Amino acid sequence: MAAPDRADGPVPAPARPRTAVTDGAPVVEAAGEDEVRVRVGEREFLVSAACPHRRGRLVFARVNEARLRITCPLHHSSFDLLTGAALSGPTERPLCVREVTGDQPPR
Repeated sequence: MAAPDRADGPVPAPARPRTAVTDGAPVVEAAGEDEVRVRVGEREFLVSAACPHRRGRLVFARVNEARLRITCPLHHSSFDLLTGAALSGPTERPLCVREVTGDQPPR
């Protein structure tokens, strides 16, 4: 049986919690007021919670796990998780990022 349609399209499936580790997919979660924790496989990054372009909330960002990129949901600026460099979108300002390694405790 097909999903029931609403006037503006099909009923969307419920969203999975962003903090749950499921199927090895990247996880994006709040890590305090000013940072977001991004887990990709065995790697973990702490990034600024706000996009440097227009302060988009990166807790709702998409992560490309193959390229280690994070994309702001507001205007789609994309950043390298290793360097913070702006790769595409309307901003040229870098994102504050750091990789959390085993020898340094998370903040």
